[in-house]
Amino acid sequence: MNWLSNLLGSPDGDLIRTGELARGNVLAVTATGMTMQIANGLVERKCELTVRVYRNGQAPYDTTTTQRVQEVYIPQLASGGAWVAVRVDPADPRRIVVDFSVPAPEVQVAAGEGETGAAWILANGTPVEAILVQAQPLDMTGPTGDRVYAVTATIIDGDAVPYQVQVGNAVPAAALPLLHPGSRLPARRGSGTDDIVIDFAAALAQSGGAGDAAGSGGAGDAAAPDAG
Repeated sequence: MNWLSNLLGSPDGDLIRTGELARGNVLAVTATGMTMQIANGLVERKCELTVRVYRNGQAPYDTTTTQRVQEVYIPQLASGGAWVAVRVDPADPRRIVVDFSVPAPEVQVAAGEGETGAAWILANGTPVEAILVQAQPLDMTGPTGDRVYAVTATIIDGDAVPYQVQVGNAVPAAALPLLHPGSRLPARRGSGTDDIVIDFAAALAQSGGAGDAAGSGGAGDAAAPDAG
């Protein structure tokens, strides 16, 4: 990009054309004072966007990009629950541009590793109870192909004060009937209070449900992604 395009917040045309298509969750928007209107088009404002990027089969990561955004869409993007298509430079994955011309693609998230991974938490985490508030499907699948849901739940953790979390969990098809408000589901907590993985294998066993849910329950990272 030349200096003038960078100053005006013009999206990188080369990256739009050649970048790897990925999925992004806009975490924050910082608007600047610079605006532009081309002909009779909508007013655009230069913004810094903080985006959590989901590339197919890879762990998510956060990065920032600065580009113009149509002002009417800024409140939606700033809500924390906006999903967008992003173009990623494979040689420098932190270099991205938001591509507003196409919908956010479906991706398969990678399995988390170590103590933040769903498998480790299910095997070693502290047993808790999750009371489901809502579950919203996302255009993502977990490592085993199960669809990922943004789950909002109230966590009952021993004698501690109940608290609410919003996490991404992969849900096996056999467990979909359990996703209704008020459903009480066994879960495991990792080292952080937000590291929650619902144990759908145990939930199905309790309910008498069928299906192979062994090892299911997490979206790779136990507490990703946040979504409204």
